[in-house]
Amino acid sequence: MAIRKETGIIIQSKDIGDSDRLISLAGESQVRMNFISKGIRKSKRRAIISTEIGCMVEVDYYDQSEKDWKSTKEIHLINRYDELKKDYIGTLFVLYITELTSYLYPEGESHPFLYQLLSGSLETSNTNGFRKEILPFFKLRALTHMGHFPSEFYCFTCGEEILSKKKAYFSVDSREFLCSDCHPIPKDHLPVLKLFHIMLSKKFSNVLSVYPRETEYKEGDLILNQFLRSLFGKELKSYFEFYKTIGDL
Repeated sequence: MAIRKETGIIIQSKDIGDSDRLISLAGESQVRMNFISKGIRKSKRRAIISTEIGCMVEVDYYDQSEKDWKSTKEIHLINRYDELKKDYIGTLFVLYITELTSYLYPEGESHPFLYQLLSGSLETSNTNGFRKEILPFFKLRALTHMGHFPSEFYCFTCGEEILSKKKAYFSVDSREFLCSDCHPIPKDHLPVLKLFHIMLSKKFSNVLSVYPRETEYKEGDLILNQFLRSLFGKELKSYFEFYKTIGDL
C-alpha cells in the first residue's frame, strides 16, 4: 500500500471512540481529506498536539481510495502558531477562521489558495498579533476565490463601474452592486467597496498602509458577516464568543 504525504492546516478535529482522532486538512496540494490517527489520544510516543485545530502539519498516510478517510502513519507538527494561541483572543481567532474555512472548503475538492490564505493569515497574526482588519481581508479573499462574492465592481443595472460613482451599495440579498445613479440606495457603501477593491489586489500589509482607517474595515466585516449568514443559512458556532470578546457584538 502506497504511502503519501500532504502538508496542510487542520480545520477540523474530532475524537473517535476512546483513543482515536479524526482530522480534516486544508491541504497544500491535494484535495481536502480526512485522516484518522489510531490510538493517538493514549499514545506516549506520538504527540496529540499534532492533531490540534489550527496547526500546520505534514501527514504521512496510506493511500486508501475506497475509504472516506485515510489512515495516518505519522503526523509531523510544523507550526502550532504558539504566539497567537497563547492569547485568548488569538485562540478564538484560530477557532473562528478554521471553522469558516471548513464551511467554505468542500471535502474532496482541491483549493490550494485557501491553504495559502489560511496559513498566511495565521502566520501574519502569529508574528504581528491579531488585528481585526484581517477578518474582512480573509473573508473577501476566500469568498471571491470560491466564486461566492463578485470580484468585478459593476452596477447590476447600468453596467458601469461603481467605484467611479458618487455613491454605491452592495445588496446582500441579491448579491449585486448598485449605484446611486440607478437606484435610491439605503446606505452608501462606496468607501467600503473601494477598500474591498484594494483587498483583492494587494497583500494584507500593503492594504493596511494604503487604507489605515478602521471604520471601513469594521463596516466591511459587518457586510461580509451578513453575506456569510445568507450563504450558510446559520451562524458559525465560534462566532458569538469570538465577536463578544473582541467587542464587536
